[in-house]
Amino acid sequence: MGRIGVLELDGKKHTTPTTAFVDTEKYPAPPGSLTLSIERGGEAGLVIARSRFATGPEAGEAQADLRPGTRGSPYAPPQPAGGFATVADIAGGLLDSTEFVAAIGKIKGSEDLLRPLYCSVMGLPHRLALLTYCGFDVFDSVPLIMAAENGTYLTTTGPLEHSALRELPCSCPACSEGVTDKKHLLAHNCHEAISELKLVRHAISQGRLRELVESRVRSDPWLVQDLRLLDLEHYELLEMHTPVRGSPFHAGSKESLMRPDIVRWRRRLEARYAKPEGTRILLLFPCSARKPYSLSQSHKRFREAVASSGAGGIVHEVVVTSPLGLVPRELELFYPAKDYDIPVTGHWDNDEKKMAQEMVTWLVTTQRYDLVISHLGDEREPVNAVLKDFEDTSLGHPGSRESLDNLEAVLREHAGDTGMGDRTLADMRALCVFQFGPAGGNLCEGAVIAGRWPNLKIMRGRTQLGMLTGERGMVSLTMDGARVLASADAYCVEIDDFAPKGNLFAIGVEKADGQIRIGDDVAVTHKGEVRAAGVAKMTPVEMELAERGEAVHIRHSL
Repeated sequence: MGRIGVLELDGKKHTTPTTAFVDTEKYPAPPGSLTLSIERGGEAGLVIARSRFATGPEAGEAQADLRPGTRGSPYAPPQPAGGFATVADIAGGLLDSTEFVAAIGKIKGSEDLLRPLYCSVMGLPHRLALLTYCGFDVFDSVPLIMAAENGTYLTTTGPLEHSALRELPCSCPACSEGVTDKKHLLAHNCHEAISELKLVRHAISQGRLRELVESRVRSDPWLVQDLRLLDLEHYELLEMHTPVRGSPFHAGSKESLMRPDIVRWRRRLEARYAKPEGTRILLLFPCSARKPYSLSQSHKRFREAVASSGAGGIVHEVVVTSPLGLVPRELELFYPAKDYDIPVTGHWDNDEKKMAQEMVTWLVTTQRYDLVISHLGDEREPVNAVLKDFEDTSLGHPGSRESLDNLEAVLREHAGDTGMGDRTLADMRALCVFQFGPAGGNLCEGAVIAGRWPNLKIMRGRTQLGMLTGERGMVSLTMDGARVLASADAYCVEIDDFAPKGNLFAIGVEKADGQIRIGDDVAVTHKGEVRAAGVAKMTPVEMELAERGEAVHIRHSL
């Protein structure tokens, strides 16, 4: 839910996520920053009304963009709807992760999703990545001031006691001067927050915010609690905002097992996946460091053994891996199968073992194979423990010459005279169903597959319906392919009666299929007629609520 935006106030623009700095004589805001004041100043900025406890002539009600309720004050009067969304009693979230996560789920599951979300008091540098991941857009400098007044030196890995530092672990202008008074401490704290938000914005732009969050939460148990509770209790909300095509990432922590894109992969397998038609031998392989697996040296040797056996047409190759669980060979280009990297120690922890066992049990139970072959390495013990009536050909060393000979011999024994067969269409159908649900299978009806892996075209006669590319790892639709999906009313964005000129903006969207995720190929339709085909740039909820912004990047149109 983290996003980059532009906040415009009185003609002055600020890139979000950002910090609104208190601007008073005692605490002047950094030059050029978004400001926060009690009374409207000369430059555009946020204004917050005084507390009811204030005295003097300024204690009257202020007409402001932000009011006392943004600080979570139970004494603030009811607030009218404004340009900002706020979380009630946000300070209480510092002590209650369950309450905090519930508040995020409530506000991001409502129409407030589109409004900038303001966060007071909580925005310390080491929290900014997670808070942005939760959807906050604007923070204030109140906690930075409080920390300076209390002698706390802030870092992106947590607060430190300023007086205990023999040398300052920072080279910002304030620290470089070597002065340790409160003024310089506040300047450092502000610099640290500004720098962290720059890194957060960069992570968002590269599609790697979750990776940054997982590294930052290690500094504070409260942050770990929040992230884990978000993953467990609001998966649907997080997943809706997680693109189906992302950047390469490192899965290096326990929390990586619960990344929304990784959990979606496992759930989508169970909900949509069916093995390629005609396959009846399941062959379980270990993963490889190089992705996609087919390009690794180990998997080239595995595939040579399969080809030499003459059983390739009926063998279903599936990779057992953490954190994804299983990756069928025909899906190895699909994000995140070719985009993750993990630390390899040779030891799987209990969560990884349980996950792999559950996924393998699901596979052999639902897909029904005549023979299961385990050709695994580190995964061998936990996986074999849940298999019945199987052949173990690896002996724990899948890449050895002896193991490869065992594999080839077992496959040859069970293959009979099947030959290699043509698997490309069956593999493509499995991928299309995984990507688009049942309607995806219609793309392959009466079709043939042309080209050379990984760039394959789906052709029906001389008509191209779509194309799989190695770079994207998904099927990109043509107008004819979009019509196939539209005939099943799947992955459609409904518009009013107009022909899109250029990209489709949210103001023109009337309805969007709830299955659509950012990065999905979609059909743009009006009463069943396909007007365009393109790639979703918003969630379906955002498409229907928003009045600005690009909803679909159009590739083809009438």
